[in-house]
Amino acid sequence: MQAAQNEVANVRSNIFITLVQLDKVRGERAVAGPQYQAFTNQVGRMKALAKALGDRAEQMRQRGKAYFSDWEARTAAIQDPAQRRLAEERAGERKKSYDAINRSMQDARKNFIPFVEELTTIKTLLEGSRDEQSIAQAKNLFMRANWHCIDVQRALMEIEAEFDTLAASFGKEQ
Repeated sequence: MQAAQNEVANVRSNIFITLVQLDKVRGERAVAGPQYQAFTNQVGRMKALAKALGDRAEQMRQRGKAYFSDWEARTAAIQDPAQRRLAEERAGERKKSYDAINRSMQDARKNFIPFVEELTTIKTLLEGSRDEQSIAQAKNLFMRANWHCIDVQRALMEIEAEFDTLAASFGKEQ
């Protein structure tokens, strides 16, 4: 759970870095200047992160039912009625958080893909001459990338909040 939460925090940090680089490259007039190169490097990182987040989202979607089926079987085997009731309550809390994380992961994945595609298109547009026409063409993409970024960031923050809720639920057992 901690590894997944760290992964989400890493993605959020890299999105911020990417936006900073995007902002810097917009003002750079030289073709393939240092800001452009930093932006290009960051776009490469974002592609890798988008794939990893997509893979994680798919894993969570696939593993959730099996995890909670196993949990239900273990809970049903508890002999003490008070402990069984407590385990059932915790299972309900955890299922609710897991489902919220899963929904937010799917939402993040859905918005992350167009965000990275827009960044890639911006990169391609800016590879050529930095004339007013190429900058104007990229301007709409900047705006759409920012919108998708906000959606991805919101979903990632929701995931982090649910991970905190899960950690608190597991902490009750300590």
